[in-house]
Amino acid sequence: MTDTTTNGQSIRRAARQAAIAAQAKRRAQTAERDKRLDAAAITLIVALRERDALEHRAGAAIQAMLAEGLTLPDVVTWTAGETTLKEATRLAELAATGQARP
Repeated sequence: MTDTTTNGQSIRRAARQAAIAAQAKRRAQTAERDKRLDAAAITLIVALRERDALEHRAGAAIQAMLAEGLTLPDVVTWTAGETTLKEATRLAELAATGQARP
């Protein structure tokens, strides 16, 4: 009977150790994934803020061109088609209102 009890305890101990090892591996993988996601989120937030700042600069440039008497279609012409009328209008409005991107 002692062999059966000892054998059962060994099986439980081995199973418990295997479960603990599996949980530790899962936790480590989750922690690594969280680190990657944190880094990606920071990169995204910085890129969005940089984009917003650049859009404000572009809008200010368009506003300066409008102040010189150009129309929005003229701005598109002056930029050799690097922007569209829709985009120039959005950027000009952005600079005029000082609001962030919708």
